[in-house]
Amino acid sequence: MQTFNLAYPVYCHSRAVPSRTALVVDRREYSYGELAAGAARVAGWLRDRATRSDRAPRVGILASRSFETYAGILGAAWAGCTYVPLNPRVPSGRLALMLRRADLDAVIVDKRGSVHLSDLGSLLPQELLVARGIKPEVSGRRICDWDNLPAASDDIPPASVGPNHPAYILFTSGTTGVPKGVELATSNVAHFLSCIREQYHFGPEDRVGQFSETSFDVSVFEMFACWDGGASLHVVPENMLMAPAGFIREHALTVWSSVPSVILMLSGLNFLKPGYFPSLRISYFAGEGLPVASARAWKAAAINSLVDNQYGPTEATITCIGQLFSEPPVETEGRGTLAIGRSYPGMQAAIVSPEGKFLDAGQTGELALSGPQLALGYLDEPEQTARRFPTLNHPTLGPSRWYLTGDLARQDSDGRFHHLGRIDSQVKVLGNRVELEEIEAHLRAVCGTDAVATVAWPVMNGNAAGIVAFICGGQLSPSAARAELAKRVPHYMVPGRVVTMNALPLSTNGKIDRQALISMLNQPDYAVAS
Repeated sequence: MQTFNLAYPVYCHSRAVPSRTALVVDRREYSYGELAAGAARVAGWLRDRATRSDRAPRVGILASRSFETYAGILGAAWAGCTYVPLNPRVPSGRLALMLRRADLDAVIVDKRGSVHLSDLGSLLPQELLVARGIKPEVSGRRICDWDNLPAASDDIPPASVGPNHPAYILFTSGTTGVPKGVELATSNVAHFLSCIREQYHFGPEDRVGQFSETSFDVSVFEMFACWDGGASLHVVPENMLMAPAGFIREHALTVWSSVPSVILMLSGLNFLKPGYFPSLRISYFAGEGLPVASARAWKAAAINSLVDNQYGPTEATITCIGQLFSEPPVETEGRGTLAIGRSYPGMQAAIVSPEGKFLDAGQTGELALSGPQLALGYLDEPEQTARRFPTLNHPTLGPSRWYLTGDLARQDSDGRFHHLGRIDSQVKVLGNRVELEEIEAHLRAVCGTDAVATVAWPVMNGNAAGIVAFICGGQLSPSAARAELAKRVPHYMVPGRVVTMNALPLSTNGKIDRQALISMLNQPDYAVAS
């Protein structure tokens, strides 16, 4: 298989059209030449310092929505390293768990990320590259200021890497309370980009919005599909994330991607007026179910745009199944959401039984995926990798590697797939994948009791609008429990409500009866202490 480096398109465009705009961030434009020069300097620094013989060096990107973020990601790829995004909005305690897992060789830090440095202390690797003006309060580390990066030539092309080279590692919610790292290969991303290239035809005239944090895999679509086509990436500033309509109009974006919850936010602010986003030609929604009403409202506002409902877990490289919105919509019966559609060329989707038997159209089972976008697996978790990526005997493909998504689904007679919810306790909250069991693990730790439970509530159109926690016999008040959780998990994992109970309801098999808890919450006169 041909080798591929994520930084190669930027390198090529910097040679051919160096003055073309590649990045707009913090109200400043950077050309392909400037972006490539910054990435090449980072790559030169990494080549001198992050060298290993046993695996590709891993570079943490403790940065967000800054030039250092994007030059750091590209520089890591340019040097043949694996980039590991570390969201500065996440509590230091959770970042510490990721650092222990990741075994990083270097970290690139911007001003947003620098607030965590003193808390992370000894967990940091030896090599730190920090944005100008930062004075880290850490000892025993080799610290390089961005202004003091050694000169490097962007004539040196990105490192040649093989198809199984880990391009990046993303951390997702884990059932034990410890985030799990998913390793994605260059060949995974190359196949994804080839499908996007064929479908969307990005070009120099496109202006792509970068809404997602780099720790969310839709950011890979936003960044690398953009630069693959020679387009410009326009980064939504943090203070506009809750209402990005003005940004879309100001920058005359042609490509927008986000979770569908953004549609609900903008609709509530009365921004989704007919024809409000005339510049958009592609609207890519992923991360949670897309309600038909939301798709219809967005289409009315973005009258010239395709509205594309995309599905895919991190383990299958961003998205691998899609369904365009049209009238009449292809709706999933009884859920009010669009079908997730058909798999990408080269990818396979199927419905399997708990025993791993492939089911016919119309039958409900677990959605399984196969093909060149399947991740390498979970970082240092071979048993979990083997369990979630088994070899199954497909009727036409024969023995082949599949990923079991944990999603309930069915395929209709036209070959389209419909998402029917989760098999386990994993939910989507504002597009973020959350294991309820992980929240429970942290609750047990902070409250000093094993009698805890969490449920997604309320659920609208198959998406969780919030999380409610239940505690029996804990040492903390509900408000104190929420405050302690906020120190350990991202904001979207902190329950909006904590309920104290004398006893948790149990099912006939002795497990906590979460459906009973949801039924209690659904009672209009149900009084809770929270």
